[in-house]
Amino acid sequence: MNKMKKLLSLAMVFVMLFSLSACKSSEGGEAASKEGATLTVAYQYGMAYAPLQVMKEQKLIEKYYPDVTVDWQVLNSGSAITEGIAANSIDVGAMGVAPAITAVKKGVPCKIFSNMSSQPHKIMSNNPDIQSLSDITPENKIALVNIGSIQHILLAMAAEKELGDAHALDDNILAMSHPDGMTALLAGSVDCQLTTSPYVFKEAEEEGIHSLSSISDVWPEGNSFIVALASTKLHDENPDLYDAVTKAMADAIDYINNNPEEVAAMLCENEGVDQETMLTWLQDPACGYSVETTGLMQMAEFMAEAGFIEEAPADYSELVYDNVKGN
Repeated sequence: MNKMKKLLSLAMVFVMLFSLSACKSSEGGEAASKEGATLTVAYQYGMAYAPLQVMKEQKLIEKYYPDVTVDWQVLNSGSAITEGIAANSIDVGAMGVAPAITAVKKGVPCKIFSNMSSQPHKIMSNNPDIQSLSDITPENKIALVNIGSIQHILLAMAAEKELGDAHALDDNILAMSHPDGMTALLAGSVDCQLTTSPYVFKEAEEEGIHSLSSISDVWPEGNSFIVALASTKLHDENPDLYDAVTKAMADAIDYINNNPEEVAAMLCENEGVDQETMLTWLQDPACGYSVETTGLMQMAEFMAEAGFIEEAPADYSELVYDNVKGN
């Protein structure tokens, strides 16, 4: 009997030691995972993405999560970014409101975690005969980034208001990047370009270029342009890192709003202008930075009505995480 008690005691000691070892191994694995955390952030160039440039320059994510390695990637479209999120190769991405809504509604595992910026949008033209959308003929071409971009949705909004048909100008569209579209507009290869900052500022200085007022009538100054998405994997599996990203975004936007001269110095080289010119652009009334979305549901509902997405979101929370404020 005593021998049996000894055997049971030894077995219990072994179980306890094994359990402690497993706990330590688990804790070590979690620590190693946290210490070795990597975060891939994808964005596009331009003034609208300034918060991410500030986050990168000032290492604001690392401020709240010191042991992370951040991989910053510059891609050429929102669709490329959503493809990366879907493939689990991108954790955080920034893009226009329209492709962000499309991504969430199509089931890409992500949601919006912050607004980033509002920017001026205008239809610029080199054709003096085009003063409104009703002047555009089938032969007149309109350069914009791509089908389904926020610029396409804004054109559709304006077309519905002025022409009674959201898709009236779809056949006039030529998909071009903002820089290529500006080159084509100035060369006369296209009659119009629907673009944003800084191209609207640069084109307005060119002789023979004028703007149509169509877009401001349907998408007022201050409405969201660029938003930031986070993968559900990041949000659900590493809430501490997700929290660090949201805090870093808020810090970056505060910095931009409180230090415009320093931000102008940071951005001017990329845009090929002097600091003073960049500061003027940043202080344009239509150029703003905020964590709160504006017009998100309005755009989503229009996109559903016009057939860009199958159905409108049931409510705001379908598109955003719980920390996001706005409409």
